[in-house]
Amino acid sequence: MLQNVQERDYIDTHREDSPLVKAEDAIEIDNSHLSKKEQFELVMELVNEELGEGS
Repeated sequence: MLQNVQERDYIDTHREDSPLVKAEDAIEIDNSHLSKKEQFELVMELVNEELGEGS
């Protein structure tokens, strides 16, 4: 499965027409070791920070 995702990502980022690129202001999250609940809480924290609502 990992190889399939890596191949797809390579194709998407190297295609001639509209290659996939990360936005300059993108926030990259490594969720490799986070539970679904931890992922949700982290994203909600980032949203609240962006909205100026704190945590």
